[in-house]
Amino acid sequence: MLRSGYRQVTIWKPIAIIFAIIFASSLGRAQTVKATPTPQSHPEVHRWFEIEALTISTRYRYIDNTRGQTLANQQQWQFLGRGRFKFDRKAKYSVVTQLGTGNNITAGWNNTGWGTGDLQTNIFVKHLYFDAKPVKPIEVQFGGIPINNGENTEITGYDNDVYVMGERVVIRAPKQLWFDEISLSNGYLGDLTRPNVFRRFKHLDRSNYHQFLVRKKVNSRVSFSADYTFESGIDTLRQAIKVNTKELKFADSLTFENYQRLDPNAGYGFAIDGSKHVNSRVDLTGGFTKISHVIFNGDRYQRGERFYFGAIFKLNREFSIAPVIIQAVGPVPTAVSPRTRFEFIASYNILDAFHHHHIY
Repeated sequence: MLRSGYRQVTIWKPIAIIFAIIFASSLGRAQTVKATPTPQSHPEVHRWFEIEALTISTRYRYIDNTRGQTLANQQQWQFLGRGRFKFDRKAKYSVVTQLGTGNNITAGWNNTGWGTGDLQTNIFVKHLYFDAKPVKPIEVQFGGIPINNGENTEITGYDNDVYVMGERVVIRAPKQLWFDEISLSNGYLGDLTRPNVFRRFKHLDRSNYHQFLVRKKVNSRVSFSADYTFESGIDTLRQAIKVNTKELKFADSLTFENYQRLDPNAGYGFAIDGSKHVNSRVDLTGGFTKISHVIFNGDRYQRGERFYFGAIFKLNREFSIAPVIIQAVGPVPTAVSPRTRFEFIASYNILDAFHHHHIY
């Protein structure tokens, strides 16, 4: 799935930094906001280091194709840890890192060896980037950074596991520019089988990925985003709109997201998603998706038309289970395309447990 072709880009980085400095100066430092102190169990630790996510999960996964052949019947496991080292108390300047399972940059799970697939035990540093917020409207990121999907999900956007080596400038100045967020990203997306960020820093002087994204919360009910992305010679537009629909009994929110692949080999894909918060323990989601091309989206949503349904059941503060089923309908791209996919995921939120027991 790796596409060839990239651009050598050296001028973009200084231009982005200069642009950020100029814009920040024009808005003035008066717009910075004082952080509101909150009670913390270990303030001396929180001053320097913040844990943003810490979970461990396991899932049973079954996939068959249109011929009835089994493609996967296995148990997998996942670890995710994300933290921030803060150079100052307000975290205006920090280094963010994320550790995780998955033996390539589009995967987040390891095989246990039960069922199909051999045992995988590696945990990699996947994200590692410098994050600077010199004033409230400006954020600059540099290093191994995650994709910004906006309101699009990993169905029509990029897989949640994908990241690029590069830089991003984010502007949040709705009073001056109307949009809540304007994001400009540049980087290298490739070398899929080397998820370790330390083996990918050599790609920081290469570029085959550019994105310009805008995002807006219109009111308490409606938000949207739109972006243009260039990736390895492919031009793509994406848009998504999310609407609060709490008046409806069957859904609290509805999302329509889509993409238009312009060149080469034009195509179109979309997804309609609805979510429902039943109570403090149960959340439901479901929808329909149509994908035209092999893209870097979530591997659940491959080419063709599919219905999907999922649920999250919180058994207690830290532990949850989540069944998911995806079913292909209508014409399929090939005779061996995935038809039925079922997952049963059990997750333990270690960070919530730390908070509950006042460990962190």
